[in-house]
Amino acid sequence: MPTTITGLILLVVLLLPGLTFVIVRERQGSERRPTPFRETGTVVFCSVLTELAVLVAFAVLRGVMPGHTPDVGRLVREGTPYAQVHYVELFWWAGGLLSAACALAAVAAAMTAGVPHSSAMSAWWVMFHKWFPGEDPLVGCVLEDGSYIEGRLASFNVSSDDLSDRDLVLVEPLKYRAPGALETRDLPWGSACVSARRIVTMFVSYPPAAEGEGEGEGAPASSSVAS
Repeated sequence: MPTTITGLILLVVLLLPGLTFVIVRERQGSERRPTPFRETGTVVFCSVLTELAVLVAFAVLRGVMPGHTPDVGRLVREGTPYAQVHYVELFWWAGGLLSAACALAAVAAAMTAGVPHSSAMSAWWVMFHKWFPGEDPLVGCVLEDGSYIEGRLASFNVSSDDLSDRDLVLVEPLKYRAPGALETRDLPWGSACVSARRIVTMFVSYPPAAEGEGEGEGAPASSSVAS
């Protein structure tokens, strides 16, 4: 850890674009749990790569418009005296370049969020997001006590691990069949939370595709998964 203000600032500058990449990617894709070494490597690698790209762009801009950009050569040769005279210009340019690097990292994260292979994702992720992203499939769950509940998918835990300690939120129209009952009845409630620990089998039915639209890669019209 840095022990001076200068070292702390340099650490933030180095890691901020990479941290932006990781945060945006987590929001756009399934939650994965990489090792600390791999996550640190991702942050550092992305930060260095995006900042190098921004510095290259600055060098090109410096060559095109030398009178409107900071003189890096003088800054290196003169150091503090040059910085004291042009501190406002240096501050705005440094902030702009760092913001550009963070924006570039965010764009890269958004573009690569859906890249992970299905084998690395949970069964829930594959059924609810990969095959028909953005849709509201109809989900039916057979629970361990023999009951059955059905409704439209509202949200689900995006962890890449098939964990039992997670929940599934269904919204109306909700239907329920009690253990041992033969008929399914409508529920007068707006939503229901179902624990994955209690689910034995899950059935998923997708809205019919519009004419001319293809189905998701490898996706059937309906599917099921056992927990």
